[in-house]
Amino acid sequence: MSGLLNIPETTFEVNVSKETFKFNCGHFVAYKGFRERLHGHNYKLAIRLFGSRRIGQDGYVLDFGDLKAVTKKVCKNLNEYFICPMYSDVITITDDDEGENVDMTCEDGSKFSFPKADCVMLPIVHSTVEEIAMYCWGQILLGLDAQYLVKRGIHTMAVTCSEAIGQEAIFRMKIPDTNEKDEILKLCDVRTYIMQGELLTRN
Repeated sequence: MSGLLNIPETTFEVNVSKETFKFNCGHFVAYKGFRERLHGHNYKLAIRLFGSRRIGQDGYVLDFGDLKAVTKKVCKNLNEYFICPMYSDVITITDDDEGENVDMTCEDGSKFSFPKADCVMLPIVHSTVEEIAMYCWGQILLGLDAQYLVKRGIHTMAVTCSEAIGQEAIFRMKIPDTNEKDEILKLCDVRTYIMQGELLTRN
């Protein structure tokens, strides 16, 4: 037992990135005074779990199978859709009279109409890779069981979302000791992370 006290400070972590952690989506980023053209990306996810200096009695930080199953499901739920940022402050999003289409009117006057079945309505402000990474963080955590992760000594999860080779964003946050859906979704409410006030631009 005394030998255990002399172990250098160290931690375990696992990182999982698979070819199946991908989804293809159409989108455009829009904010005050700017709108991208409509285009698409082949997105990929990678997940990293940060643990303690102890691992489970089974020898795992977490079974890779658990992480793969949840992440593949999150990707499947996004694959081959157009991303609608529900909380945009420059895009008005409505259903048409028949409720079959999603109509979008942008600040610059551009109008789009998509079949509702082809859209995924995400609780984000801009469909940037940063915000998509945060959304996926919450969905993956809901699927994994946060309290179980904490009991295993896993204290932080990072989600990397890439939209192209060499273009990626990472969202990392401490894992809460709760499985309450509302509490987890509140933690990754994109609107609370966005700067308020005048838009910061390079002159």
